[in-house]
Amino acid sequence: MESTALPPAAKLRGSTVFLGFGVFGLLWGLYAAALPEIKDNTGVSDGELGTALACVALAAAPAMFLTGRLLDRYGRPVAIGSLVLFAAVASLPTLATSTSTLVVTLLLFGFGSGCCDVVINSLAATVEAETGGRVLNRAHALFSVGLLAGAVGTSVTHALGASVTWPLAALAACTVVGAWALRTRVPPRLGRAHQPDRPTGRRKVDKVVLGFGLLAALAMLVESGVQQWSAVFLADGVGAADGLSGLAPGVFAGSMALGRLAGHWLSTRWSDRVVLLLSGLVSAFGVLVVAWSHRPLLALAGFAVTGLAISAAAPTVYSVAGRNAPAERRGAVIGSTAAIGYVGLLLGPVVVGQVADFTQLRTAIGSLVVVSLALSAAALLLPTAGTEDRTAQ
Repeated sequence: MESTALPPAAKLRGSTVFLGFGVFGLLWGLYAAALPEIKDNTGVSDGELGTALACVALAAAPAMFLTGRLLDRYGRPVAIGSLVLFAAVASLPTLATSTSTLVVTLLLFGFGSGCCDVVINSLAATVEAETGGRVLNRAHALFSVGLLAGAVGTSVTHALGASVTWPLAALAACTVVGAWALRTRVPPRLGRAHQPDRPTGRRKVDKVVLGFGLLAALAMLVESGVQQWSAVFLADGVGAADGLSGLAPGVFAGSMALGRLAGHWLSTRWSDRVVLLLSGLVSAFGVLVVAWSHRPLLALAGFAVTGLAISAAAPTVYSVAGRNAPAERRGAVIGSTAAIGYVGLLLGPVVVGQVADFTQLRTAIGSLVVVSLALSAAALLLPTAGTEDRTAQ
């Protein structure tokens, strides 16, 4: 019989975590690339679609808070159930035929995504905390790879004249079967034993968690603000052709995948504090290159540098949060950190758009330099050890 006193990572391996992140990215990639199809199916305007898409982040944040706490208490059933839930709702937005049904399906998609997000990040943080290895940056890199693969899969599906609902539904079915088949690889509990929270300790931990969440929010604000306005900036700010401007989000996503692999390499040699410091400083440089560029290739280079640098920040924050959390509260800490970070993900495009209304898009994107530098400054206060135990898994 399995004992919850055994280290969770005794059965949980990095390969299981990597598989979860890859599938999560693939589901997201298929969905994201299907947005034009979803827009056509529902007949919504650009403004209505933008407002509806905010439902994803709005539903994900409370799901993260809830799932993290349930994961600590019940363990494996919550982990498997969250994966199955997201697989079940992932294709629903492609079936929407009106604004109201789109909003409902996006809320479900966001809730399922938030649940799954916390589970896979908590599993990765558990492997790191129990083994001393580093998997989170590589895991997030696989999410980016899955995102790109999903976008390519959607393009092929559309070229064949089919709806993306079919590959999404097929992948969802495979995810459900795979989650059930591999369920024993997930530990009964992420902590060694369930221990009730002590009121005196909870207040202290919550302040630290708030700090982790704010760090993640700063990183995600830069990430989403640059990525979601990249194509518009290339078209309107630099005057690039439509075919070239459409490359901007892909260049950003590809550089993020490489950046997370580089972040893993750095994390095995330098402290997390240094990794976050460099992430903020180099992304600030990349943002400045974009803001000052007047040629498409220079702007694309700026997007690549920004994605390369900022991509390592959020996984590093999750890694530090997971390793600093008590084992019995790791899910709650990761859930709270991710939920606060999602505020930055939601606000990034909004902040850039509002500043652009008062100034211009070039100035708005350039203003994100302040956020990148704030990330670097905040990294100096990070509660983490130096370079001990930097052994790559």
